[in-house]
Amino acid sequence: MKKYFLIMKKSFLIILFVAMVPALTACSGDQDTPKLLQKEGLAPYELTARESYLLQSFGIDNNAQIIAFNAPKEAISMEFNVYRLKDGAWESIGGGAVSIGKERVPSEKLTGNITMLLKDNYALDLHVNCDGRSSFKTNPIDLNSEFMASAKVFLTEFQKIEINKEIPVALMVYDSGSTMRSYSLQDYFEPSKFQGMDLVQAVTISFSDEEL
Repeated sequence: MKKYFLIMKKSFLIILFVAMVPALTACSGDQDTPKLLQKEGLAPYELTARESYLLQSFGIDNNAQIIAFNAPKEAISMEFNVYRLKDGAWESIGGGAVSIGKERVPSEKLTGNITMLLKDNYALDLHVNCDGRSSFKTNPIDLNSEFMASAKVFLTEFQKIEINKEIPVALMVYDSGSTMRSYSLQDYFEPSKFQGMDLVQAVTISFSDEEL
């Protein structure tokens, strides 16, 4: 019964986190939403004290992030990629894309929010709010080793958007050793910096002026 309760609790936390998204954001069609990102780029969503308290109370504040985005006018598609480092190179393990097309329907511009939730089995749930919701999930990673050290790096400041260029927004590093160096999101572009680590994951976002 206790194990069943823990499973139900984790499922409830995920549902709660996803359910918070519509209350936190709307896309460009809703001009009454006060927290849309005004300038073009990516930035961590500014949580209210109540919203932060909810995440902290359920113990998911260190495994979750909400990112606000306001793409350049020429962007009509956005793509999400989740990678795992393998043999010194990034290997895609999931992702997805959202596009308004050249007709720009249902929105004139890509504006909204993205949520990321890292689960205990190293799977990721991504949800995009932009004139509707889209969801993307990665499969759990089954590992035999138990990690003693970890480092999780999320986007913490405003980031400009360059068309057709990947922007790293999350890094998750795990190792069975007892020590862990610090990392930055820009280390994504230098995979050799993660040499010796047992598991490394990354999430990137890119915007394109072409349909995907």
